[in-house]
Amino acid sequence: MSFTSKRSRRKRLHRRIDAFPAVLRSSRPGIHYTASISATLDPDPSGPYDPEQIADRVRSTLRIVAGAAVRDLDPIDLPAAQDACAQQLRIPRDLDCANYTARVTAVVHLELADTDRVAVEELLAAIRAQAAADTLTGQRTAAFAKELAHPSALLAKWLQQHDLSETSPPDEAELEVLARRLRGYPKDRDEPVERQLLDILRDFLAEFPKEEQKRLLMMLLANGMRTARKPGHADRVEALVNSGSATGETAVAKDVP
Repeated sequence: MSFTSKRSRRKRLHRRIDAFPAVLRSSRPGIHYTASISATLDPDPSGPYDPEQIADRVRSTLRIVAGAAVRDLDPIDLPAAQDACAQQLRIPRDLDCANYTARVTAVVHLELADTDRVAVEELLAAIRAQAAADTLTGQRTAAFAKELAHPSALLAKWLQQHDLSETSPPDEAELEVLARRLRGYPKDRDEPVERQLLDILRDFLAEFPKEEQKRLLMMLLANGMRTARKPGHADRVEALVNSGSATGETAVAKDVP
């Protein structure tokens, strides 16, 4: 076989495995990646061989590898899909084809076709709109729960009803149970620790219904503040206790929205 025919076969093989296309499924139904894959064989085939047969084997093998690498990845994050696909194709793989054995590696470039890019933009817009709606709903629910987390607020809300029966308002125990449930509403994970601590402190004081118990607990709190070298805060707590109207859950609730 002449040198020209050998060179012709090799050029044809390399042309068939260089920058060949692939359409790869993404994690989003109907949205696909468009890939350009360039393969390298080591060693190059020698002797008589069919360049089409080897090229077909290389292309099908690498398309399967690339497809498996990105099928569970979100096209919204195209760079991550690109990296994952490139990493898999850099791994050498043995190729056996018609008395020819070689190792194949490849590089890849991923992108989205125009229609798929539009679909991703529409998907992002829908996700953002839903996230905004969820955030507003959560904020409204949390604000409502916080507003009614005290029995007196619940009673005020009850009195605002148009069809209320003023002769049979809910008793104090019922209001307390409902308020306690609302205080247990899941807090935003970004809520300051200080706010969460105030809620815990309010619930703790509510466990002690007698005024003398609340006074004792608040004096213990003041002593702890003095130990922490915060006498100003301790003085404010003691002044609150000595005011005569500061004990009980209502007093603590004044500082907690």
